[in-house]
Amino acid sequence: MLEILASDGCGGAAVTMPIKAAILPYLDEVSSESRITGACNTIVKVPTNGGYKLVGQNTDILGVRNALLRALRSQFPSRIISSEESYSPKTGAAGVIIGGGATTRSAAHALTLLGLSPLYLVNRDPKEVELVQSSLSHLTIIHLKNSEDVEKHLGHPESPRVLMTVGAIPSNAPTTPQERGVYSTVSTILTIPYSKPAEAEEGLPIPERRIFLEMAYKPRLTPMLQIARAHGWHGIDGVQATIEQGLAQQRMWYLADPSLRGGSDQDVFGTEMEESTRMLGESMVDIIPVGDEKDMALDDSNDL
Repeated sequence: MLEILASDGCGGAAVTMPIKAAILPYLDEVSSESRITGACNTIVKVPTNGGYKLVGQNTDILGVRNALLRALRSQFPSRIISSEESYSPKTGAAGVIIGGGATTRSAAHALTLLGLSPLYLVNRDPKEVELVQSSLSHLTIIHLKNSEDVEKHLGHPESPRVLMTVGAIPSNAPTTPQERGVYSTVSTILTIPYSKPAEAEEGLPIPERRIFLEMAYKPRLTPMLQIARAHGWHGIDGVQATIEQGLAQQRMWYLADPSLRGGSDQDVFGTEMEESTRMLGESMVDIIPVGDEKDMALDDSNDL
């Protein structure tokens, strides 16, 4: 496979589970985003003097960030919102992530790019939380173990204001007490009263409706997404993040540029082509899984 990647006939590659981490030592260069999140889902061939180098990047970050920005743009159709914009620290804007694996780390990086801090992590396994916190030690990540923690950290008028939440757990309906506890904690977050504050003088606009991105998309309307929408959040299904990360990959391959800026350049293919791509992705048949989903990222037996 590495020989094929290095050949003149190959322009790059997508990497999926279970080798997003295992591929890293075999690449010529790894982006800071892949290094921080410990995952590579995109290999970009970058020309060098007389050859190429294989650069690993994590476009799942852009899948999250660009899907959230697209939802925010839909709330402010008359305003031009750049992919490089972020919230000003003066807004006190925070983000929430539900999960604990590789997607959680990508989501944390994406929310940080948007200027959301601190980040709150909902997870029933303290060990998973510790792994996320240690791997992203440059970020402020606070564990919300239960509804009492939510009230303590987010339930007061002076608390940080959660503007965006990313769900990064399987779509299985909760069955165990621990799983139901996660849903109860999330419901407490979703029902915190929200009144849009005054706009900051700079940075991204404050959403009219808080935004919830559900990364799972089998089925598209997951139990968690249903709950978020029922509580008045602007809910986005995981297909949107998949489309955005796929467009980011295509832009990087076309430009031979693994940067986040290159992966977010909407002028590369133009509005018409990108919208037709989104329509194609959105029109695909919904997938209803049978049985429980398995998180391949937790399978230690996987290797190249």
